[in-house]
Amino acid sequence: MSEERQLHLLSSYRLATSYPLQQTPDEVAAWLNGYAALWHPAALAGATQAPQASSSYDHDYPRTGFVYCIPEGAQLFQPDNWSDRVAEAKAIVFRATASRAETVEQLLGALREAGQTGPLFDAPAEAVRLFAGLGYGYQMLDTLYEAMDHEKLLDGPGFWADVVAARDALERGEDYLIHLRAAAEKLQAGREPVYSGSLYWLDWVHLDPKNLNAQWPTSLLAGLPITLLASGETLERLAEQAPDRFAELKAKLPPDLPQAVDLCVGSYRDREDALMPAESQLWNLRAARKAARELFGVEPAVYGRKKSAYHPQLPGWLLHAGFKHAVLISSDGGLIPSIRSSAVNWPGPDGKAVEAFTREPLPAHDPHTFFNLVYHLHQATTYDSAPTVSLAHKGEPAFASYADLLALADLAPVFGEWTNLSRYFGGATSGDYIGVQSADEFFADYLDERVTNERRPDPVGGFPKHLRARRRIDSAFTLAALHRALTPHTAEDEASLKRLEAVEDAIELAGVNGVEDNPPPGPLPEGRGREGTSETSGDSSLPGAPAELPLPSGRGPGGGLSSLGELESHWAQKLADRIQIRSAAGQPGLMVFNPCAYTRRVALEVDGFRGAIPVTDPVKAAEFSGGVARLVVEVPPLGFAWVPRAGNAAPPKPRIKLADGLTVRNEFIECDLDATTGGIRSFRDLRTRATRFGQQLVFNPGSKMVARDIRVTNSGAALGEIVTVGDLVSERDEVLAGFTQRVRAWLGRPVLELRIELDVRHQPSGYPWHAFYGARFGWRDDRAVLFRGVNGANTQTGYTRPVSPDYLEVRLGAERSFLFTGGLPFVQRHGARMADVILAPEGERTRAFDLLLATDREWPMQTAQGWVSPTPVVPTEKGPPAVGTTGWLGHVDIPSLLLLSLRPCPAGEGGGRAVAGTFVETAGFGGAADLRFARDPSAAALVDAAGNVLQPLTLNVDAIPLEYSAGETFRVRAEWV
Repeated sequence: MSEERQLHLLSSYRLATSYPLQQTPDEVAAWLNGYAALWHPAALAGATQAPQASSSYDHDYPRTGFVYCIPEGAQLFQPDNWSDRVAEAKAIVFRATASRAETVEQLLGALREAGQTGPLFDAPAEAVRLFAGLGYGYQMLDTLYEAMDHEKLLDGPGFWADVVAARDALERGEDYLIHLRAAAEKLQAGREPVYSGSLYWLDWVHLDPKNLNAQWPTSLLAGLPITLLASGETLERLAEQAPDRFAELKAKLPPDLPQAVDLCVGSYRDREDALMPAESQLWNLRAARKAARELFGVEPAVYGRKKSAYHPQLPGWLLHAGFKHAVLISSDGGLIPSIRSSAVNWPGPDGKAVEAFTREPLPAHDPHTFFNLVYHLHQATTYDSAPTVSLAHKGEPAFASYADLLALADLAPVFGEWTNLSRYFGGATSGDYIGVQSADEFFADYLDERVTNERRPDPVGGFPKHLRARRRIDSAFTLAALHRALTPHTAEDEASLKRLEAVEDAIELAGVNGVEDNPPPGPLPEGRGREGTSETSGDSSLPGAPAELPLPSGRGPGGGLSSLGELESHWAQKLADRIQIRSAAGQPGLMVFNPCAYTRRVALEVDGFRGAIPVTDPVKAAEFSGGVARLVVEVPPLGFAWVPRAGNAAPPKPRIKLADGLTVRNEFIECDLDATTGGIRSFRDLRTRATRFGQQLVFNPGSKMVARDIRVTNSGAALGEIVTVGDLVSERDEVLAGFTQRVRAWLGRPVLELRIELDVRHQPSGYPWHAFYGARFGWRDDRAVLFRGVNGANTQTGYTRPVSPDYLEVRLGAERSFLFTGGLPFVQRHGARMADVILAPEGERTRAFDLLLATDREWPMQTAQGWVSPTPVVPTEKGPPAVGTTGWLGHVDIPSLLLLSLRPCPAGEGGGRAVAGTFVETAGFGGAADLRFARDPSAAALVDAAGNVLQPLTLNVDAIPLEYSAGETFRVRAEWV
């Protein structure tokens, strides 16, 4: 054996420094495994220096007793007779492969062939692991010096002396750990002059719902801090389908003690939250926290999810829901702000901010991660205020160098400490302030995901159906809350609310994937409102809910989704009975309710009317034909209107011609149809008579819209309606699809209702943003600026795909023209003056779609919400309530405050009953407002999503004072003794 035995890995590659290197995974794995094998105690026997990565050119002539590792893969030129030279020099050569165990066996076999034996060949696996970890740390530090162009400050002789002492102690069967720790401490001392600040390592586990039986990473079992990213639903499935793995995880989460595991649970179900109603998003947050609490007895502090659902309002919503931190990382290719630092202070438009982690974790199963680890560490120390490197486990076994990294951490914190996100933000960093991000900074391509990857039958149509189902739930809760504000609750009421909550859970679990197709248009049964309008007090009326949509079969108790209609009727009837408790009998009528916190004019089509009724308050317009009454009724905010169901008045005469020829109109707007295409030629207001929109149906990439029949189907005293029937044809005049398009204008409402029905004969296929049936809208001036509704906010947009489930606004000077999408979220600009609302891409089975056009709306979110909100109608045999034909039961005096939901809730200490309302500010201005109820409350408080009191509110006589900032979402609880 040579007196200067050395160990060399012969390769042209080195650990990455200035830029990441990419070879084949097997080549990289062989390099790392080969170098780790050289640190096996048996290989170190007799070595005079630490193993080195060397060029094969420097070893054309092998030395006696030297150990050479040749990793698999491309190699630099070696002499043809190099193997003969190895044999002549009695050197030792072994091959490294992508398998660590195989590589070590190759090493030991080569040593045995050279006649070497001894107790180190049977060294314990733990000792082999620690030596390999120390070796990986040595190579990382040496490479870090090079990356940072820094003098090498490691005490090399002292380090190697400790390694030799550990090797010798192991051979004698003595304590070798003390020497390995001393060597690791010298590595730490050599690193600290390079970067003296704290370095942080985060270990992530992405729980894969398709691979729940995958083993936990070594770090969890070793008690090191980890961050677990999973949905609440996936955690429930883990407990049910993999109880042993669940028990291992739960054991690391002792209640009321510091926890090594950080639960990062941002949703109960990963879904398309960013384009769903605000209440649906808040439900997902609440359900996620509830699942974690029930499974582990802890409240998750960190928000994170795999399917992107980010938007500007999210920081405030997270704080409202109880989260303290967030993960701002796109795992699915969604667009998020470009951020260099690993942690930021992320504020929302309301000024509330969360600390967010933004560094994409490196895959722990990929050997490239560990080959390029020094590069990533160098980048972190260069650009981060708190340098951080994170690793992610996604159900695949970690590469062997991950165990080396953990072994090094067992010896000493050479390159920093391992932590989880809660500890990281608690003591490591406060995050760099990034300012409020615009809506255009966030985009998740749900359309492509639903069409191309998921093959959904309703990639577009599921969104408006869920939106209307959500508003039906909110309406039922609102009626229950208004009833509770008037009357003490009973056990029967509590049972009904539990059923309603079960139905809510079923609808939300179905999400945008579970609602059936629209029903065909036509009169609704007596007592059910079809289409209505909404308005703020003192403003022109706006549209209300389109036809009631059927719901899918659901899961959970309470009869599933099919019982929603029953529960809606139940609470509407209870509220009507309470309000009419002193009404005179024998006067048949309709009690019409408004679940929105602003005045609405609702349009009703009701069968079975006996005679005409006079057009007096609250009826603003009426016409009667064949037993069907078409009424426009003005209903106060959170209030009611009583309308007689029979009368002998003279039928009202039309004040204006609402439909004739190719034109529908009312006193606010006018719409001309094109005789050739059947589309909208000009939608305009009657004040300026300037065209706001034109419209055609299109098949992208190319089609012509051809009308076959255009006829006036209604022109009465309340409603003007024109229906167009035609085809979309190709350039070769082949019919691609038939269409029926209906435009409606109701008297007293400055909106145009547009219903489109398609008979698709040529199915679109391919990328859904390029191949679809859609409605194309154009405006007259390319200088116009576009805005869109984003979770209540009116946000300017320059994005090519300004998606919005609420509305798109075209603003030109003082003119504001609105396209309300009614939950159809996928909008794509076409040139400078057009935008397409995508209706039917590949796979879409929905064939009926509703849109709305309006002009100069001061509070567009009221229109957007009111249009899709139901209008509960109760047939009654009693006359008007004692207070009159109309009345409000709740009222907020600032129209920019939008009530998202009003629900019964538990009262505080000493309270008898309570309701809680969730509000969002929509105009972008802070201020103060008063919230009132028909019965004066005895106490009020500002509460969070879980009902915890944030701040008691002092009543101002009969009003609850509200103070809010721009864009803020908040919740208020009112109590009655």
